[in-house]
Amino acid sequence: MFTVPLFFVLSENTFSISDSVQTEKHEINLTRLAFVSGTAATFIVAGHIQNYDAWWKGDDKVHFHTGDADGRKVLHADKLGHNYFSFVMSDVVSHSFIWSGVERKNSFFYGGSIALLFQLYVEVEDGTHPELGFSVGDAIADVTGSYFPLMQNEYPFLKNITWKYSVIKTGNVGPIHKTVIDDYESQYFWLSAKLPQMIFGSENFFSKFFNIAIGYSVKNIYVQNKHSEIYLALDYDFEAIPLEGSFVNSVKHVLNYFHFPSPMIRITPSFVGYGFRW
Repeated sequence: MFTVPLFFVLSENTFSISDSVQTEKHEINLTRLAFVSGTAATFIVAGHIQNYDAWWKGDDKVHFHTGDADGRKVLHADKLGHNYFSFVMSDVVSHSFIWSGVERKNSFFYGGSIALLFQLYVEVEDGTHPELGFSVGDAIADVTGSYFPLMQNEYPFLKNITWKYSVIKTGNVGPIHKTVIDDYESQYFWLSAKLPQMIFGSENFFSKFFNIAIGYSVKNIYVQNKHSEIYLALDYDFEAIPLEGSFVNSVKHVLNYFHFPSPMIRITPSFVGYGFRW
């Protein structure tokens, strides 16, 4: 089980996320910082309420225990969900702090820590409910996702890879479907890499604008023939689009959270080729 509040403020004065912008301002804007902090707090409270209504309400608490029954049921697709949504939450909060004037490295640390603390709070609470339990695998995924933006900032080579997400609704939901993000059969998690650019350089048009992504999804998880699926796809690097500006850079960055329709092949459980597919 995973939940993350997503928020993004887009305006002409929104922070610029372009890597080409090197100038940083460390004078903290208290008004912006208060706005960011209040917005983050609001969505964290909303996340708590969502979890309470969907998973915790009506349960008698038990002694803290571990468990990962849901992870086994969904072939561990939930771990990729924890990783991805922690990554997005961390990245959004981090850039919000940068927009507020907080030093860049500190912003990524604060953003990652806030994302991780919220996710771990959910995991610990799960550990006191009889049908759930604290999942070590979920917690590890929370850590890797939450601090990946910080690692990208510290080690620029890691900016060559990123996590993405897409959805193709199937309608096949089961007993653990409590919120929209528990519809695991409809979700695809992608690791997108700038392989063409790393191999051929950035001067080539194709290598500059296109990535290669590997994706994971699961099917038939509520019947006997459940299986995982692995995909290889062409992907887009929207931040390579030669348009600049605070608002435009923010939009490009947000678009890079998602995988859009592209040519792809399914590698497992059997080989299938697609023209354009989410």
